[in-house]
Amino acid sequence: MASELPPLPPRRPRDGELPPIPARPPAAEGLPPIAASRRGTPPGGGLPPLAGTVPPPAPPVRRRRRVPGGRTARLAALGVLVLGVGALGGAVGAALDDDPAPGAAAPAAPAPTIPARDPVTTPRLADAVTLVAPSVVQVRTLTGQGSGVIVAPRNLVVTNQHVVAGSDRVVVVTSDGRSVPARVVVEDARQDLAILQPSGPLPPGVPIAQENQGGLRVGDTVFAVGSPFGLQNSVTAGIVSAVGRTGDGGVPMIQTDAPINPGNSGGGLFDLGGRLVGIPTSIRAPIPGNVGIGFAVPSARVVALLSQVP
Repeated sequence: MASELPPLPPRRPRDGELPPIPARPPAAEGLPPIAASRRGTPPGGGLPPLAGTVPPPAPPVRRRRRVPGGRTARLAALGVLVLGVGALGGAVGAALDDDPAPGAAAPAAPAPTIPARDPVTTPRLADAVTLVAPSVVQVRTLTGQGSGVIVAPRNLVVTNQHVVAGSDRVVVVTSDGRSVPARVVVEDARQDLAILQPSGPLPPGVPIAQENQGGLRVGDTVFAVGSPFGLQNSVTAGIVSAVGRTGDGGVPMIQTDAPINPGNSGGGLFDLGGRLVGIPTSIRAPIPGNVGIGFAVPSARVVALLSQVP
């Protein structure tokens, strides 16, 4: 093994170069180890203050100043605020309210003027039906059947011309089941009306409305009595849908939504006073059945035809 090399002589520092830092002497043996501190704090609770310095004072603690009666004052202020808001809301509501103030009488609206009607006292519908039902009859021919109405004062029977077309003699069946022969004395195919002369006694007849279009207005309540499908003295009710509708042949008609069916033809259309206002004659529908569009010959046409009976 080669012998150890001699140590190098110390190098002199060059111009401007700092001298080398001398090596730190080894720690003396027997010194106690440094005790570990928490979170890097040196043992003994930290470094001692520098000589000649005074530690900064602790920041002052601000305490809330307690004002005597503060809670009560706040509640009182809140109450005043609520009262103020309520008063403001009441003022705005009063300004926007169009209703009259309590106790102030609102101006009365003028009462609608109702046109004068027939002096006959208007009963209830049920009372009107009871009044006219005995005057409605069933009209039978050799080819079919329809309805008719006994009219005062001569107790002639009014029906549709198409019910008795081609028949000189017919049978009238009263509401109490009696069959009375009758003959056709006057007929008008254009107006679809016919007058029958019975050969025996019949129940009393009903009065006829003399006014044009039966004195009816749109919206008036009317009811029909007849024998639809052979069901004698069947009653249907409705309103006047229109007056002056032009029917076949240019005859003015009364339009009603009171259901009218086959067999009602020739029966009566009545007002609530129990007066005959029309003779149901036809319906209009897109299907085979009633859809609430029916037509009746006005009673004024009946009056004109009755005047032709000898």
